Amino acid sequence: MEEELFFHTIERLMWRSITCEKVGEEVRGVDVDPEEEPVKWRLVRVQNQIRLKKEFGGELTYAHNVDTYQVRQDGRTLVFELNQRQRTVQCRNKGSS
Repeated sequence: MEEELFFHTIERLMWRSITCEKVGEEVRGVDVDPEEEPVKWRLVRVQNQIRLKKEFGGELTYAHNVDTYQVRQDGRTLVFELNQRQRTVQCRNKGSS
């Protein structure tokens, strides 16, 4: 299924993000892709999809056919659960490269 692709994509996003936090039902952060200016993003559930929405427009669907989706936060650590599978990730430190 596509859960592994979702988790891989989330891990890459978190690796590039200097901040990330759970706010209500959303996960928010700031992407610092080396080729671009920092961009705020939100990861949201829309019906049976998980979508990434960027600050200045642009939207990507990260997962389809979502039955269960939960995010828990403990400090800088986020635990994503998607369709009975789970992955733990962290945002990178501000000073790391």
